[in-house]
Amino acid sequence: MISNVLSQLLGHMHRLLKPMDEICLTCGKIGSCNQELPGICHACYRQIPWIFKPRCLRCGRGIGCPDCTRLGVNDRSFVSNRSAVTYDAQMREWLAQYKYRGNERYAPLLVEMMLRAFTMFHREANVRLGDHRLRNAHSVPWSIHAVTSVPVSQERLRERGFNQAEVLAKGLAASIKTPYVPLLERNRHTNKQSFKSRMDRLKDMEGVFGALQHAPEVLRSISKLGAANIGSPEEILPIMGPLRILLVDDIYTTGSTINACAQVLRGYESFLKMPIEIYSLTWARS
Repeated sequence: MISNVLSQLLGHMHRLLKPMDEICLTCGKIGSCNQELPGICHACYRQIPWIFKPRCLRCGRGIGCPDCTRLGVNDRSFVSNRSAVTYDAQMREWLAQYKYRGNERYAPLLVEMMLRAFTMFHREANVRLGDHRLRNAHSVPWSIHAVTSVPVSQERLRERGFNQAEVLAKGLAASIKTPYVPLLERNRHTNKQSFKSRMDRLKDMEGVFGALQHAPEVLRSISKLGAANIGSPEEILPIMGPLRILLVDDIYTTGSTINACAQVLRGYESFLKMPIEIYSLTWARS
């Protein structure tokens, strides 16, 4: 009798403590979700094409990159790009759900994926800086001083209702305890870039972006106040060396959009009397 009651009680407690089945955000199946990323099942998690070791250290592509071997690539205005995933068919569907169909539940998932990519980016940058620190006692750990995003046109904003890059950038900035600052605006609307050739993209980007009116003073304030050190968020350190800005977008294809934005921001180096380094982080690399 007592053993039966005890058995029933233990069974009831087991059911209460057992994780409730959830519906996977990405495939719709019912089951226990993965603990690593919010809202997706184990099967979907295993299919994510993470870029853990980029082959191209400039653009962050996971395989050989013909774009970065072209003549003139060293004229780019940004230092390097890193991306969380390779843009395959499954990732295309995830982004379409968020970007074009307005499924806002994808935002925390994409932000968390980008946070992983940034963590690896940060670690890699400090490892590369390590050799330099051995030669220069005055160098400081690599950190980002501000996060900004690629702007969309008013037409695109009315069409979608939000700027996906801005949402991702704000989520990432909050996670790494670094200020998000809007710095750029789009001077004219351009048609969708996904179906254009590399040369057409480069031509399209000429004069597309400009700085917001308050951008110079915002940059000056950041350069004077310093920013939180990624290793100790409570400690505010003065900026020693270049002002580093992280530019966020959803996809990196040829780098023409990132480069055009970086050119605008680096135009304020003489105003600030200090170098500006632009790094970019995108959710996917096509």
